[in-house]
Amino acid sequence: QIYIPVTVFLVGFFVVPLLITGRTRVWVSDGVLHAGKDSIRVTELTSIQPLDRAATRLQMGPSADPAAHLVTRGWMPGSVMLRLANPRPTPYWLVSSRRPEQLAAAVEQARQLARS
Repeated sequence: QIYIPVTVFLVGFFVVPLLITGRTRVWVSDGVLHAGKDSIRVTELTSIQPLDRAATRLQMGPSADPAAHLVTRGWMPGSVMLRLANPRPTPYWLVSSRRPEQLAAAVEQARQLARS
């Protein structure tokens, strides 16, 4: 009978804070890509490439550039690679997404609107 209060305490004390802090929002508005606390103007990007699970793993591991800016979550299957016009000091951003194709399309649309 003591197990139920202890279990409730452990879940509330450990699991809930992890869920709250582990969430990173990614959105595009007014020509700016926001990924968590970071943001970049879409006009600073030269290419936008959605990556599947295998390509994401490569970019987070063996093929990673140490200078890259990563906004990633290991449990997310895909990501979007965003190459910058000025590759120094950061050559690209890698942003995790559940729907990388949709994120890439939204960034590309914002970039087209910013150019016109």
